[in-house]
Amino acid sequence: MSLEHSTWAINESISVDIAVGPGARIVLPRLVREAGRDYTSILIVADSGVPGRFVEDMVEAFTREGFRVEKLVVKGGEKAKSINTVVGLWEWLLKVGADRWSLLVAYGGGAVSDAAGFAAATYMRGIDWATVPTTLLSMADAAAGGKTAIDFNAKNIIGAFHHPRFIVADTEHLETLDERNYVSGLAEVVKHALLEGEWFLDWLRRNREAILARSHAEASKMIRMSLDTKMKIVARDYRERKGDRMLLNLGHTVAHAVEKATGYTVSHGEAVAIGLVVEAYAATRITGLPRSSIEEIRETLSLFGLPTRPPSNISADEAVKLMRLDKKRRGDKLTLPLLEAIGRPVLVDLRLDEAEKVLAEAWREAGNA
Repeated sequence: MSLEHSTWAINESISVDIAVGPGARIVLPRLVREAGRDYTSILIVADSGVPGRFVEDMVEAFTREGFRVEKLVVKGGEKAKSINTVVGLWEWLLKVGADRWSLLVAYGGGAVSDAAGFAAATYMRGIDWATVPTTLLSMADAAAGGKTAIDFNAKNIIGAFHHPRFIVADTEHLETLDERNYVSGLAEVVKHALLEGEWFLDWLRRNREAILARSHAEASKMIRMSLDTKMKIVARDYRERKGDRMLLNLGHTVAHAVEKATGYTVSHGEAVAIGLVVEAYAATRITGLPRSSIEEIRETLSLFGLPTRPPSNISADEAVKLMRLDKKRRGDKLTLPLLEAIGRPVLVDLRLDEAEKVLAEAWREAGNA
């Protein structure tokens, strides 16, 4: 029996406008107008932790541009990433008359952005959305990439790839962060610099004082360069099918183990900083990364007040056991993103036993350095 057969390649055409700087939240309505998107309504989902004056500034700016605006305040934190939150958002969207040409704006922390982004991905088969992140970690990393998700018996187990049409990082929010929160976010910036190249790392070191002082000019440039680095990789592998996107997990195999082993008392950024160093030691054995690069990585992290040694109360064996839970594991193999050189990341497939051995040795060496 013969069959009629044809194959079509369907390419998604997705554009993302990124704006970074002081007062960017007020500029978003103009960016929306200039993008030529004739939205019927603007639906703002605001994290209760965001100062009310910031949210009202955005509401007023959209109103001045002639948009119909609706606002909903939700409680942030990991508990916001639940099916109950999303159901509540769906009900609210129906109540306020949201349609296929509405724009949902997620304003706040990562959990609210994840839940609101997932609601946008699923309401009427997907409506446009924008994200206005309020921490350095989310501004420089988490806001980009298009991953939306909620927790359902496991973290981020239900979700969708649905990229925001607009990413607006208002550096005025950096002034509201405590020192540990701000510095923690710098770890993801350093990770992106290691993926991008020496020039980015050099720029960070040269501008250290201004960055730590939260200068709007330097912070804006740093965040934009960090997001551009991530988006360059995401654009090649939007739905994580080719493998390129796994490069963004540099340092994270160890980082997730550190977080779990310490009961999340070590922040994500601090754990990533430790992971970058430990995995650099592993790379000297596997990819031939020069040992001088380890010192360069340690020096940069230390300059910004980030940790460079694994916790002394966690053994290498305990850490490696937790790394078995890594999402990059497939059966008896683990895919590790490692550096061959700064600016030259590669993906390496290792047998699980081989990966555990080299990571345990790297953990011990990093701890004794």
